[in-house]
Amino acid sequence: MKEKMENWRVAILSSAITVAVILMIVLINLFIQSGVIEVIKEDLIDDYCSSIPLSEARDLEVCNE
Repeated sequence: MKEKMENWRVAILSSAITVAVILMIVLINLFIQSGVIEVIKEDLIDDYCSSIPLSEARDLEVCNE
């Protein structure tokens, strides 16, 4: 009897973890597709390119876009 209860607990816990992982993947995918990461990346590039000397920035492809 006790063994059956343990099996149910393991099954429920396993299912809950699987659902949580799937939800995390879906949320990360939505976050990426929303363009938020692209905006953050562009801000970081702008900050970096404006903080280095102009002669170095000209040589970097990412700063010339």
